[in-house]
Amino acid sequence: MKCALFFLFFAGVTADLEEWKNFKIRHGKAYTSSVEDRRRFSVFHENLKKILDHNERFNKGEVTYAMKVTKFTDMTEKEFKDFLKNSYGGGMRSSDYSQDAAHESTDDQPSSVNIKELPKTIDWRNQGAVTKVKDQGMCGSCWAFSAVGALEGQHYKSNGTLLDLSAQDLVDCADGTYGNMGCKGGLMSYAYDYVKDKGILTENEYPYKGHQESCKQKGNGFKIKSYINVTIKDENALTQAVATIGPISCCMDASCMSSYSHGIVDSTCGCDSDRYSMNHGVLVVGYGEEKGIEYWIVKNSWGADWGEKGYFRLKKDGQNTCGIATDSSYPLA
Repeated sequence: MKCALFFLFFAGVTADLEEWKNFKIRHGKAYTSSVEDRRRFSVFHENLKKILDHNERFNKGEVTYAMKVTKFTDMTEKEFKDFLKNSYGGGMRSSDYSQDAAHESTDDQPSSVNIKELPKTIDWRNQGAVTKVKDQGMCGSCWAFSAVGALEGQHYKSNGTLLDLSAQDLVDCADGTYGNMGCKGGLMSYAYDYVKDKGILTENEYPYKGHQESCKQKGNGFKIKSYINVTIKDENALTQAVATIGPISCCMDASCMSSYSHGIVDSTCGCDSDRYSMNHGVLVVGYGEEKGIEYWIVKNSWGADWGEKGYFRLKKDGQNTCGIATDSSYPLA
C-alpha cells in the first residue's frame, strides 16, 4: 500500500515537473538562480492543485467558470495582488480618489432610458469597433489600455476607421500634472484629460514598450472633446452606456482572475465591489446571456492566450460583481 501511494505521489510530481517545463517555455520564464526556480516551482505546484480542484467543481456544475495555467501561475496570491495594486490607481489608492472632482467630466450624462428598450445583447467586436487584444506585460498600465480601448471605439464611431491607438503615449506622457504614474498605475479619467489637451498617437507611431520612457508626443494625435463618468455602481447606467455609446472603460477587483480560463465569473470567486478594492482597468465591449445567466463581455490586457482569447465574462445581475460598475467612463470624440 505504501509503495502504491509513493508511486502515485511520484507520478504526480513528475507530471507537474513536465507541466512546469512547458510553462517556462511557453511564457519565456527564466529565474535568477536554481533556488529561485525551485521556489517558483513550489508556488506553481500549489496553484496547479487549486486549478485542478476548482475545475473538478466546474465539471460538476458547482461553479460557472473554469481555470487554467496562465503566465501568473508562478506567483503567490500576494504577489499577484501587488501586481494589480501597482496597476489601476497605483499609489492613488485612497487620498487621490477624494480629489476626483478635479478630474470630473464636463458634460452631463445622457438622460436615462427604459432598460427594457435597450438591446438584449450587444457585442461591439461584431460591429468592428474593437481592436485586437494587447498584453501590458508586467507594466502596471491596465488603465492606459482600458482608456485606449474606449478611445478606439469612439474614433471608429466618429471617423469610420478602426485604429490601434498608443497605450505607450499615455504611459510616457499622461503623468505629472495629469496624475498618472506610468507603469505604477493610473486612472482612465486622468488619461482622458491628457487626450483632450494633447491628443493621442497611433500604435504604429508610438509603439508599446512595456516600461515608461521619456515623452515623445508631438501634439498632433486624435483628440477628444470631453468625457463622461457613468453613474457610480449603477449597472443599468452601464448597460445604457454600452448599448448606446460603445466600449466603456471600467475598473474592477481582479484579485481572483489570475487563472481564469472560460465561463462566467461571479462574486463567489472572492472579489469585492468596494471602490477602494478596485485594482484593474478593463474595457466592457458588450453583454449577453447564456443558459439564463446574463454577463458582461470584457476585454482584458493580459494577452490573447489568457482567458477566452483575451476576454472574460462577468456575471451581470445588478449586484456590481467585482465592482465592474464602480468607476466607469467614456470619451466624447
